[in-house]
Amino acid sequence: MPCGKRVSSAVLFVSTVASLLLTPLAFAGNAPFNKNLAGAYMARVAKTAPSMTVSLGEDGTATVTGDPGTGSFTSFGHWTSNGNQVKVTFDAEADQPATPPMVFETSHNQLKAVTWDRQNWGTKPPPVMEKGYKVKYLFWSTSMR
Repeated sequence: MPCGKRVSSAVLFVSTVASLLLTPLAFAGNAPFNKNLAGAYMARVAKTAPSMTVSLGEDGTATVTGDPGTGSFTSFGHWTSNGNQVKVTFDAEADQPATPPMVFETSHNQLKAVTWDRQNWGTKPPPVMEKGYKVKYLFWSTSMR
């Protein structure tokens, strides 16, 4: 019988190690967002035109800053992705309901709004944003106009 205990211990050990190694593979497809989409997206627009910046964190957090022409705002929330779409769900602020979610379509390092808060933006969509601006470009494009 001592041999039986050794076999069952070995089987238990091997099955434990196998389940620990395979667990990440089982959950790899269930990530709520594609980390390749993480980064900062900005619209290249004239200083007087409506503008928007979206930051998608690798941890699923999101920051959206925009100015539809009526004053700037910054909203915080979380993002998820499904195929070529990114959905930003905003956190509620004190004593106010949460802003309706925004949905963006991704294409060639760009975000294009598909669904947005029409009370703030109206019927004209927010500008298309591009990913990964250089700090030098940001300085020249925002301060040297």
